[in-house]
Amino acid sequence: MIHRPSLILGLALVLGTGSAALAAPCPATMPVAGEFSSGFGARHGRPHPGVDIRAPIGTPVVAPSDGVVVFAGRYYDYGLMIEIEHADGSRARYAHLARFASGVAAGRPVAAGQDLGVVGRTGRTTGANLHVELRRDGRAENPWPWLTRQSCIPGIEVAEAPARR
Repeated sequence: MIHRPSLILGLALVLGTGSAALAAPCPATMPVAGEFSSGFGARHGRPHPGVDIRAPIGTPVVAPSDGVVVFAGRYYDYGLMIEIEHADGSRARYAHLARFASGVAAGRPVAAGQDLGVVGRTGRTTGANLHVELRRDGRAENPWPWLTRQSCIPGIEVAEAPARR
């Protein structure tokens, strides 16, 4: 089954105008329906190489973009994790899952909206959430702009992630 949870992002910056404006909502294909709970960057004196989206255990997690699964298993503090490589060579990690969807395995392609698994509380985490990372050339990047621009209206740039909690 394919799910397409979305997050409606109301305030956007209209490119080219140099000013903030209230634009049409920009639906983004998000990996999980939930609440942004922790941002990218240093947290408690340690690097936090991704963002966390709080959601109840068992909430479906989907691929926000096409790619190929390069890893699906238990990975240190990440708990159960899936890593997907995209056509541009970037890799996205989805961690703290409770279980994987049927058929999700290393070497298998995934399509945007395809079930990956469900939210859990595995690995080192403070509660049920989905940890999302984006890596290019092995280095972590803030995944928020990538997540929120997957299916945005051309010419609209969404605001940055809410302040880190």
